[in-house]
Amino acid sequence: MAARATRSSSRKARRCVEAVATGPLGALSHDELGVIFDGLANPLQPVIAVAFSSTCLGLRTPLQAAIEVLMGRHARAVVLCRKVGTTCAELRDARVLNWGAKSLWPFDLATLGMLQPFLTRLKFLDLEHNFFGDAGMRELCDILGANGFRSLRCLYLNDSEISPVGARAFAAALRRGAMANLRHLQLGNNPMGKEAVVALAAPLRQLHALKTLYIWDCHVDDEGVAALVDNLGKDDFKKLEELDIDNDPQFDTQLITDKGVAKLASALDGRGMPKLKWLCFHATNTAALVEAAERRGIGIDPHAGPEGGETTDDDDDDYKTQRSEDVTAREHDDDEDE
Repeated sequence: MAARATRSSSRKARRCVEAVATGPLGALSHDELGVIFDGLANPLQPVIAVAFSSTCLGLRTPLQAAIEVLMGRHARAVVLCRKVGTTCAELRDARVLNWGAKSLWPFDLATLGMLQPFLTRLKFLDLEHNFFGDAGMRELCDILGANGFRSLRCLYLNDSEISPVGARAFAAALRRGAMANLRHLQLGNNPMGKEAVVALAAPLRQLHALKTLYIWDCHVDDEGVAALVDNLGKDDFKKLEELDIDNDPQFDTQLITDKGVAKLASALDGRGMPKLKWLCFHATNTAALVEAAERRGIGIDPHAGPEGGETTDDDDDDYKTQRSEDVTAREHDDDEDE
């Protein structure tokens, strides 16, 4: 009995070897097989790579470890999809992901980063009100290479508890070329401050498709304003239409002084941001800025400066929500034109 079992095992082993040696895939090295497998290994659709590994018996052993990794990634994708109320098939074809207030944690952002090469149709990504913080931003951004989220047009990160640490991770991803086609970016109500704005300023300037930039209630001060708009080159913010650097007037009125106002007014007078149509800004004295904006025909938001009168927190939230909806609708129209 034992001898028959041994002979049976030997025959199976010979068939495995012969399947590789005689088939067209048998001439490929393990490295070459790995390249083919990696090209097929989509965690949102693992069946294709698994089917490839089953084309002949001799592929199963060399690809076993890779299959285990793939299925582990697929399991992570399934968990994330269940959390946000979708499926892997729906996520694979998604153009819009409204994942605001989904209680996403850093591990979920790591999974999203892992999946981003397969989200080739994604245009709009809303991650606001999840409070994943710096750890989540690092998990999402550290994995992004030059083509990361290349199809993405809109990114909402409002109310995510992003401080300078997370902002630096985001800035590094942008410098590597991630999200190169981003048109609309919202970073409102994050405790970033001047250090984060200074880190982000240079890569943001080089997002040549960027149309709207909202960094309201991020504690932007004179130094942050200077980093954003001082000595603008001809390609810096060349398509920017809307800029919101409004601070909470109850707490941050003194962050932007006459010095910051002068920097921004000088940028407008110097024809910086040539496409700018709308500016939201708060400071104790905005007269010079208002005059510069009027010379360019740029709209100044009524929240900017004391001449705009008092507004409640609810009014401000409603206004910013409407602006977000306007951007979303306009971006949909832009996609239809494409």
